[in-house]
Amino acid sequence: MLNGLRQTTLSFPNFNNPLLFQQALTHSSYVNEHPSAGPDNERLEFLGDSVLEFVVRDLLFARFPTMAEGEMSKRGDRLVDETCLASLAVKLDIPAQLRLGSGAQHERHNPSVQADALEAVIGAYRLDAGFTAAYDYVASIFGPLVEQAMDLPASDPVSEFQEYVQAHLSSMPPIYKDQGETGPDHAKVFTVEVCVEGTPYGTGTGRSKKEARKQAAIDALRRLKR
Repeated sequence: MLNGLRQTTLSFPNFNNPLLFQQALTHSSYVNEHPSAGPDNERLEFLGDSVLEFVVRDLLFARFPTMAEGEMSKRGDRLVDETCLASLAVKLDIPAQLRLGSGAQHERHNPSVQADALEAVIGAYRLDAGFTAAYDYVASIFGPLVEQAMDLPASDPVSEFQEYVQAHLSSMPPIYKDQGETGPDHAKVFTVEVCVEGTPYGTGTGRSKKEARKQAAIDALRRLKR
């Protein structure tokens, strides 16, 4: 998502409590192998995701006073999707600093794990320095990207497929069906199939159901447009 957009120099905030920063970079696989290592980053990720979404939406609302709600929502989703967050995480050198179990070293290059860790860093900083400091930190990263939001396509693959269906296939919306999940708890992979009026059009996998639905929509669009 960041390709072609101007980018700012990224750095971590200064933590008063370095243990919170360490926790933000601690994957559950590491804790599974080192029970005394303290908590993993999953709760911090939950908090950071909420802070990130609020700040980006707040910035969009202020920057584009005439933009419709639906358009703001779509552009905001693109700014905080897995691809964008993983790209930012790489620029922050998060992959190299992740604490991973010996059996999960391959996850260092997993965009979902990278994105989750960035959200965890934001959540950790919220606890460490308070909401105002966390807001300012997120704004320093995403402010320049929000300024370029009009350069982003408004649609995502799920929305694009729905629009294609309504224009060419059916008045009924696509249905995304869970096809199961594989892998251990800390590294599950979800599979989703997208159907229109009972006919399957695409299948996708991902580290979350949201990502699997996105990949299913991409697969469906690829099949329909080739």
